Amino acid sequence: MKVFTNTPGNISLPVLVLAVGAGVFTVPAMAETDIDTDGDGLSDSREQRYGTDPLNVDTDGDSLLDGPEVDLHGTSPLRADSDNDGLSDAREVNETLTDPLIIDTDKDGLSDIEELEVFGTDPNVFDTDGDGLSDGQEANEIINGGGDDADGDGLTEAQEELAGTDPNNPDTDSDGRSDGEEVADNGDPLNSDSDGDGILDGGEVVTVNDSDDVIDSDNDGVPNFDDIDSDGDGILDSVEGFEDSDGDGVGNAFDLDSDNDGISDLLESGGIDANGDGRIDNPGAVLNPVDSDGDGVPDTLDLDSDNDGIPDLVETQQPDANGDGRVDNFTDSNVDGLSDTLDAGGSPDLDTDTDGLPNRIDPDSDADGISDLVESGGVDADSDQIVDDFTDANGDGFDDDLSGLEIDVPDSDGDGVDDVVDNEGVVVTPTAVETGGLITGLSGNGLGCSIMNSGSSRIDPSMPLLLLLSLCGLFYSRKAYGREKVSSPISRESSR
Repeated sequence: MKVFTNTPGNISLPVLVLAVGAGVFTVPAMAETDIDTDGDGLSDSREQRYGTDPLNVDTDGDSLLDGPEVDLHGTSPLRADSDNDGLSDAREVNETLTDPLIIDTDKDGLSDIEELEVFGTDPNVFDTDGDGLSDGQEANEIINGGGDDADGDGLTEAQEELAGTDPNNPDTDSDGRSDGEEVADNGDPLNSDSDGDGILDGGEVVTVNDSDDVIDSDNDGVPNFDDIDSDGDGILDSVEGFEDSDGDGVGNAFDLDSDNDGISDLLESGGIDANGDGRIDNPGAVLNPVDSDGDGVPDTLDLDSDNDGIPDLVETQQPDANGDGRVDNFTDSNVDGLSDTLDAGGSPDLDTDTDGLPNRIDPDSDADGISDLVESGGVDADSDQIVDDFTDANGDGFDDDLSGLEIDVPDSDGDGVDDVVDNEGVVVTPTAVETGGLITGLSGNGLGCSIMNSGSSRIDPSMPLLLLLSLCGLFYSRKAYGREKVSSPISRESSR
């Protein structure tokens, strides 16, 4: 038999056909390549066809790989929410198990997201509670206000059932706000303290014009009942509490000046208020109130933070006609706890001698060596620079014996500057004596020296001794002069 052979480049057509048919040769697909550069399950050529990124495994950023979106879920690899129902494809596939291509998976008349985030029903079940009414029908009844309201809280029985509240109790969580009010304000009728600050939600709704209005005291977009620092002064509501210490109708947690001494709580807690609005410049920062004089009353509630007998209000050069340590003629139209008579943010925390201690906590505000207590005419028998026999029955930090008395701080040199902040003249350090503090120099009386005792002035006991020594000196001088006159030659000659 004769055998015909051909070189590889000259294979005859019949032989080629037989070879291909027998599977001897593999013919590669010419339409597309199997290369998948990013490994997302879609070849580069298919990525080009779908318009996806061949270098990004998740082109639409929905946490589903491009390959599975196309081949497994049928979702769009270019849209994070293929059915545009408000739920991402990944959430529907992996979490809610709803259909990412249908807005209303169970076809009950409610979109999947409405069921999940508004009504709390199951988006995969037509009638979640099995009462024969579809979730959509019940939602419609709720929206239109159908049904009875047995407890009069503004919610029908259907609404109460949906909210999980007690249809026979108008305030299920006993926080002082009705279930209806809390639902209407997007609050939680099952949580009595939504922000966990220790104050019931009802206590954080301020009554204005005889109506309960939801207040956002610091205008940060978070209502007080859900805000851990409702007035934005940097001090947590749980620390300030809801008590109204200054009796201005605004609880401390919402009051920028809780003691109404004209100085903001922010400044009295050591904070910085560059823009002068009484609220902390760095939202989220937390301040802790301090007790500068150690009397058990924090400076934010203390009318005399250094116990020198001069109210903090007066030490910021503000008037206090009735001597109560609080701003005179108080008005508060914006309900922020700061008097309208002051600039926004309250009075500046004056530091006359620039020693880093504001006058209100500086025992010697002008650094003249004489304590503010003494310069204001107070008694300091033990020279400790604080009021003697301090008592504070009402807990306002101000000595009970001084409360209600107008503090008339003297201006000894008549220059218009109170002695406590006037350091002109000779600096003399008071000397402690048993009956009071010695006052000398410009602060003394017409005799030059005096001792302050219970508000009265006495002659310095050293004065008689000084007078006696002066008389003795004068007597001795005259006697010596007489001897000199007798022994003088000129005198003898003149006597002849």
